[in-house]
Amino acid sequence: MTDAKENAKYEFNESENLVLSKLSQSLHRLGVIVLITGLLFVVYLVISFLDPSSLIQVSDSRNMLFTAIDYILWIIIALLVIYLSIMIVRLAKPIRLIADTAGADITHLMEFLTELTRLALVSYIALIGICVLLAISLVLLILVF
Repeated sequence: MTDAKENAKYEFNESENLVLSKLSQSLHRLGVIVLITGLLFVVYLVISFLDPSSLIQVSDSRNMLFTAIDYILWIIIALLVIYLSIMIVRLAKPIRLIADTAGADITHLMEFLTELTRLALVSYIALIGICVLLAISLVLLILVF
């Protein structure tokens, strides 16, 4: 049976570190792209809400409250997407540390697994929340039109 201290000192070899570095870079890029998407979505929502012609059209239809609530729901959805993107970017750090440092690979791997578990839970809850908000938005869309 191996000693726990021996496991704690395990070092990944050069090719394993390369795989881990690529994973870290991919996670970071994914998080940045999701962040940019969320930010562009927020900008789109703000600009479309502030468009004077759409405000006149909304007030003419007497559904301004429903439309405002719908915009708020979509902004919350966009903010959840942005939050998830930040979590993905943070997930890349422990993987990068495994490849870049010596003597603590197992510690950094366990940090990654802890962060991955947290991300999975937060993603699950956030996606359920997004589904609920989308369902409410759909109901509001039906009521407005």
